[in-house]
This record gives sequence, structure tokens and C-alpha cells, in this order.
Amino acid sequence: MISIKEQEKILKRLDPDFKKLNAKEISDLITQKASRDEMKIFKSMYKESMRLATDSELLIQTGRFVQATEMLEFAISRGYFGNEYLYGLLGDVYHKRGDVKKAKEMYIKSGSIDSLKKAKKLGPISDL
Repeated sequence: MISIKEQEKILKRLDPDFKKLNAKEISDLITQKASRDEMKIFKSMYKESMRLATDSELLIQTGRFVQATEMLEFAISRGYFGNEYLYGLLGDVYHKRGDVKKAKEMYIKSGSIDSLKKAKKLGPISDL
């Protein structure tokens, strides 16, 4: 496992302005520019995040939104690669909880096509 600080060092080398990117753009950056060894590291973190995403989906389906939010935020805090799906799920949770502004923010942070469509349905993206 690699710490967030170590991941940030790699990302900063790949793009000094990586913090301005959405999750999809960061994943694309890693896929396109990281070395093979760096890619293995990011992918190992991704596997853990996806396990947590699956668990979060079950929590969302049963209406346990607070627990799902906590699990998704924890998964996001562990790594950068593949977070567009996690942010999209987090947007879904906030939307189901009635927090449209926060849902839209998470959808935009995701950057995935599906999430951006959901954000636009909630109103102009410039509202944030």
C-alpha cells in the first residue's frame, strides 16, 4: 500500500496542477503517464476502493445513507485512481438525501459522462 502523500508525489510529477483535475481526469492522467510499477500501485488501491464501493451500494439500496457516505468518503481518502465511480455514488447518496447542491458538486468532481449528465439534470453547473 502507498500513502496519499506518496500518491500525490507521483501525481505532481505527472502533472503539477493535478489538484485542479476531476476524478476522471486524474484516472486518465495515471493511465496515460504513470510507469508500469506506478500503475500497479494505483490499481492495487483501486481494488480496495471498489470493494468498498460495492458495500456502499448495498447500504444505499437499504436506505443507510449515512453509513454509505462514511464508507465512500473513506474509500476516496485512500487513493486517487478510479474515484470517478465513488464520487458518482456519493452524488447519488446526497441526491437521495435531498442535498441537490452537494450532489451536483460530487457529480462534477466525478467527471464521468454519467455523473455530468446527472449534474446537468439538477440544474446549471455554473450554480456552484
